Amino acid sequence: MKELAADGGRVAVLVQTSRPRCTAARVAVWQPSTRSLAPIGASPCSQSLSTGAGIYSVALAGTRVAYVQYGGGNTRELQLESKTLSARRPATIASASFSLDELSGTYLGRIAGDGSLLAFDAWNVCPACAGNAGPQPDRAAVWRIAGSGACPNAGLGSARLCTLVQSGFGTLRLLSAAAGSLALLEPDGSVAVVTAAGATKTTIPFAAGELRAARLDSDGRTLAALVASGGRNALGVYDSSGTLEATYPLPAARTSGDATCGDPNGCRTPALRLEDVDSGIAVYVLGAQVRLLRLADGKTATIRPPGRTPVHAQLERDGLYYSYSLSAKSSRVAFMPFSKLPWGS
Repeated sequence: MKELAADGGRVAVLVQTSRPRCTAARVAVWQPSTRSLAPIGASPCSQSLSTGAGIYSVALAGTRVAYVQYGGGNTRELQLESKTLSARRPATIASASFSLDELSGTYLGRIAGDGSLLAFDAWNVCPACAGNAGPQPDRAAVWRIAGSGACPNAGLGSARLCTLVQSGFGTLRLLSAAAGSLALLEPDGSVAVVTAAGATKTTIPFAAGELRAARLDSDGRTLAALVASGGRNALGVYDSSGTLEATYPLPAARTSGDATCGDPNGCRTPALRLEDVDSGIAVYVLGAQVRLLRLADGKTATIRPPGRTPVHAQLERDGLYYSYSLSAKSSRVAFMPFSKLPWGS
């Protein structure tokens, strides 16, 4: 099990399947209330392409699923695919491509969704664009999948379903989506909470290299930020004005960071990773444990899945979705109703 993304009483799962001469990635949506599993899409066999194939960055917004599928040879081709549960097959929303030799080209990164809001980030890298005066910063943008504007297209397909949220030079990345708001990592290292139209609601500064991950709570106003400094991990809680309301120490870990990898070149999985925030509760994973932290007072609780790593978790108003491995080739997704959680009601 590679990724989870929950919304509206369902969870999208990204799994890697293996059979002789074919390792592939597959996306499906599980709904605990009906015990239904709906297949969404699959990558080609990784062995069929010289530098592999797969899927990353799965998101769920209501009944719409989105993910990035990649493949190719020396040029890695990326396609953002999306599908509603009732549609017959996924459609290509946006595309990008870059050279694995020079790492130059266009990129698709993280997708995040909540309710009717579905957004993604994209950027370009051009080492050859450096002039005598110095290198030109990469250009980046955050888009939402809504409207009738052209979506990014590298000649691999796109749709007229995009609206620009924000763009600029430097590292601009999507971090989270909730209740009509987006959290964006700005080029200066700060986090901006913006509306779906791109209007800034608040900006929260962070020291260079301090921020490891951030998630908006389900109200779209409270931000939980995983920070690391001096070898210590902490969770900062910020209100709608960007004021730091509380800081809670987190366990020591070899590495800490984001549970979602929005980099098509891949990411190393952090030992401690922020997974989700909902209903005033932050969820992070450390080893094979799912840990809950109540933002109001810092109280913690631990869920111990009956399996081993990798473990992933998502919290929604209906409950906690989590996955764990049983063996190298077997994983499971479980659901715990909110009323069964500590502090649940």
